[in-house]
Amino acid sequence: METIEDLFYYVPRAYMDWSEVSEVDRLRVGDRVTVIVKVLSSELSRRRGGRTVFMAALEDDTGAIFARWYNQPYLKASLKNGSKIVLSGEVRFDRHARRKEFINPAFELMGEKDVAELVHAGRIVPEYSQVGDLSGKRIRRFMKTALDHHLDEVTEPLPAWVVKKRSLPARMDAFCDVHFAPSLEIAGRARMRLAYEEFFLFQVVVAARRKRLTAREASFKGYAWDSTEHERFLASLPFGLTAAQERVISEIRTDIEGPRTMNRLLQGDVGSGKTVVAAAAMHQAAIAGFQAVIMAPTEILAEQHYASISSLLGVLGDRVVLLRGGMKARERAEALESISSGAAAVVVGTHALIQKGIEFHRLGLVIVDEQHRFGVVQRAALREKGLSPDVLVMTATPIPRTLSLTVYGDLDTSVIDELPPGRTPVTTAVRDESSRKRVYDFLRAQVESGRQVFIVYPLVEESDKIELAAATKMYEELREKVFPDISMGLVHGRMKPEEKGAVMSSFTSGATGILISTTVVEVGVDIPNATVMVIEHSERFGLAQLHQLRGRVGRGEHRSYCILMIGRGASDEARERIQVLADTNDGFVIAERDLKLRGPGEFMGVKQHGIPKFAVADLATDMQLLVSAREDAFALLEMDGALEEPESRAVVEAIGRRFKGRGALIDVG
Repeated sequence: METIEDLFYYVPRAYMDWSEVSEVDRLRVGDRVTVIVKVLSSELSRRRGGRTVFMAALEDDTGAIFARWYNQPYLKASLKNGSKIVLSGEVRFDRHARRKEFINPAFELMGEKDVAELVHAGRIVPEYSQVGDLSGKRIRRFMKTALDHHLDEVTEPLPAWVVKKRSLPARMDAFCDVHFAPSLEIAGRARMRLAYEEFFLFQVVVAARRKRLTAREASFKGYAWDSTEHERFLASLPFGLTAAQERVISEIRTDIEGPRTMNRLLQGDVGSGKTVVAAAAMHQAAIAGFQAVIMAPTEILAEQHYASISSLLGVLGDRVVLLRGGMKARERAEALESISSGAAAVVVGTHALIQKGIEFHRLGLVIVDEQHRFGVVQRAALREKGLSPDVLVMTATPIPRTLSLTVYGDLDTSVIDELPPGRTPVTTAVRDESSRKRVYDFLRAQVESGRQVFIVYPLVEESDKIELAAATKMYEELREKVFPDISMGLVHGRMKPEEKGAVMSSFTSGATGILISTTVVEVGVDIPNATVMVIEHSERFGLAQLHQLRGRVGRGEHRSYCILMIGRGASDEARERIQVLADTNDGFVIAERDLKLRGPGEFMGVKQHGIPKFAVADLATDMQLLVSAREDAFALLEMDGALEEPESRAVVEAIGRRFKGRGALIDVG
């Protein structure tokens, strides 16, 4: 927190309703109430271990009651005999003394104050999370002082028409009421106003970004979608497209033929066929004389794309080149020459594609796959390799609508919501250590019937802090003690590319029956003969990641299984969360649940995207607010595209204060 405005945005995490004031003789055990009393007497005593107990006898006109505070010896100086206080808490019953009392109640010296002026008791009391050494009580006191002396410095950033349209309270009132509201209902309205404001300011950034992109003409525009070549592409496929794939290709075609650059997000669950859709677009770019590039987050996925795209487009005469880290000097030089000369129609690679010295001949189409693995700067750097190329952002991680509107709000969205024929849902089961032998017996039976198995672990090496089964250790143990007669492989992120490639080739060919792996197999590995995915310590993974891993099986004609192993120390909450995977194969249902459980900061690494951490707004629960704010933000850009009017300038200034430049990070996807 750097400014008064930042402080005001530090909203309470909860509220305690101490607004009900009662008389002492009407108190009942279990009541959560406030009393206005006078201190009759007090005593501070010390017990073993240095623990202190401060006891006070209190009274009003109707009777007496006691209060007890533990480890707060400083209260002796505050609660002097005769002091009038407002005390809030839960009424308890002391069995030994056989009397009613309060334990560690909140209180405030009354003095000359009116009840309405109270901060810590006798009202709706805000509860704040501690900041460093600052307790919630001290923050409450600072907040009250700041509001009393600096509220008049607050300006209104929202246009008057927005405030009127949404019936929003004034910003000054919202700040007052979200911290010290006369009722919980009013506190809720104040929070809603501030959440809407955050969404609105951010969506103005998104709307401006979208307007800027759609207003920019593409330098290479002018080629039409070649229907004859597309029919040739379709005829070369060993399968037919689903209706969803055809719909998305039609949307991409409209973008490519249009006068402006394509900026489209393609969502499709695991196995829905996004690569074929991308290949159709890449072929169109190639035959029109442009280059297409697809960037993947891992070498395994890049090599998988290279193999599949080569098989799809090679037969049509499109030359496909792979560029990745760790290539031999001669091999790399040949790849770079074919890219710069234009001989390579399609380039597949990892982040190596954005390194200096890599020049494209005529880059017209950029595809970023599993894009949440890339930072904003990486994606922007790839785009800058061309002259306003079309951009297609792909993800197999279903994105909740709130995140989609926020992180990708400047992109058009396509969804492949249909799986190809023959794909059957993966049977998912949750198992613990008591079932391990039965699980191993099942894996053996699968391998003996000709199938293959993945076993995924969350760590490469054991950690002193987190006692998890490590891939390297368990590989040796399983190979020596459990499956000595079965060919096994080990792959993880710390292996050299050639070592990793050799292991994956062996598994792909079917020579390896069981592959022990870390999450490097999360995306892009396509082994139709693999029918079982075992995930160890599944409680340590997010639901979206588990769903991705599950998608590595069920890609062939055989019935497939995902076994989620739960560690001994897993909580009931973790078990309930993991059960979500067993109950549904719908990636969007899983993603919504994952967002609510983990929050947007962790969901698929959205911190990379430049999305700010909202102080008030909640992406998991405030969907309707976001939709309304987005509608109004885009309306503002329609009325004042340059954001030059006085009301618009106030919005721009508020964006700068609120997000301190972070909104500008939203770029490619």
